[in-house]
Amino acid sequence: MIDFEKEFNEFITNSNSNDPISSIHSLFPSLSDNQIQIYSQIEYMANKYNSTPIKAFLSTYVRYKKANKNMTFFNSMSFRKTLESYSLAEHLKGVKIASQNMQSEEK
Repeated sequence: MIDFEKEFNEFITNSNSNDPISSIHSLFPSLSDNQIQIYSQIEYMANKYNSTPIKAFLSTYVRYKKANKNMTFFNSMSFRKTLESYSLAEHLKGVKIASQNMQSEEK
């Protein structure tokens, strides 16, 4: 499972991304736990028997899953709340910088 608080805190502190919406979207998992289990089993078999076609299929599958995440109602609400949290964090960061500038000007 994903440690969402840890991921979000790292996202807020490492704000080197140009597109915050894409970065927030990438926080949400592409595969369910069952899909990860099946993917891992197929990947093991592909590696064991050195099957290049299956490896190619798996890489294509993961690429499509990452590009087309299933944003169900729950994920959609979580995405919106995460975006709101990010916006609030950015706002507070701006307020903090502005207050620090005002304090340095007063001295």
